Amino acid sequence: MRAPRRPRRRRARRSRARRARCGGAVEDPGSPRRTSSGAPRRCKRRAECASKPPVVSGVYTARVNVRHHELDAFGRVHPGVYLRYLAHTAVEASTAAGFDAAWYEAAGAVWLVRRSTFTVLRPATAGEELEIRTWVEDFRRVRSHRRYEVRGLDGTLRLAARTDWVYVDRASGRPRRVPGEMEEAFGGMSAPQERDGWHASPPPAQPARATHQVRVYELDALGHVNNAVYLDLVVQAALDAIEHAGWPLARLVAEETVPVLADGDLEYRDPARYGDRLETITWFAPPGDGLEVHQRIVRNDDGRAVVRASTRWRWVHPLSGAAADVPEGLLAALESLLAA
Repeated sequence: MRAPRRPRRRRARRSRARRARCGGAVEDPGSPRRTSSGAPRRCKRRAECASKPPVVSGVYTARVNVRHHELDAFGRVHPGVYLRYLAHTAVEASTAAGFDAAWYEAAGAVWLVRRSTFTVLRPATAGEELEIRTWVEDFRRVRSHRRYEVRGLDGTLRLAARTDWVYVDRASGRPRRVPGEMEEAFGGMSAPQERDGWHASPPPAQPARATHQVRVYELDALGHVNNAVYLDLVVQAALDAIEHAGWPLARLVAEETVPVLADGDLEYRDPARYGDRLETITWFAPPGDGLEVHQRIVRNDDGRAVVRASTRWRWVHPLSGAAADVPEGLLAALESLLAA
């Protein structure tokens, strides 16, 4: 009698092959895949790893619950938390399209944020569930623009944002051409988009200055300061400048009006690393619609620009969030810090 077949071994081989394609432990993910001739093998999109249900016509949707430790002293989400939400959603969207961490590791490439712009229409609060929608707007050789919308479950738009990403070679740090398969994977894109560069009125003779040394917990997986940390730094530096002008937060609360971030524009020039000593230079635009702040973060040792930022703040009641007026006397106190 003929011996029965052994399908288990065949299934095991298929299983090992599947794990290899999806980044399993069959081969070292840190080493480039190579052909029998020794030449690097082209990294293929990991279709089996793609999570297709959340992707509809190029739009990826994620949900997040606001946690208590993400709130400020007035019960609203810290501005930098939004940027962390957006970055994580972009990673999830890439994975869902078949480009996961193992794919980028094998390709020897990574996306870095070059610029972030956002508008906060209504701050989120503790316990809320937010829906984050993101899509790739275009590709331009080594760059890509990605859009985001953050909404409450009632459909109310809370935040709209856009990030400029650059595709970079991990070894050299130089921009690299975006693979064609990646452009094909993110369908429904518009024509290449252009927008004005960052600009600000020149600072006064003696702008406000604040120093900071990079901490280990502020670093990302590449050893760079996380892009959301820079927003934390410029927000704190702006509040410090207001306090040094005679208006600490306690006084603002007593006046029943506090500044809340409404818009932000951050351009990332050069990554800071652990131990770097940074200086944030702050000045204010002439009075207008809200409070407009311009800032530069530079390295202390060489004066090299790390980040350029512009933010616009609106005045609200600290508890209700209702619109409020700028405190009487504040703008006069900031006169020496107004743009030249």
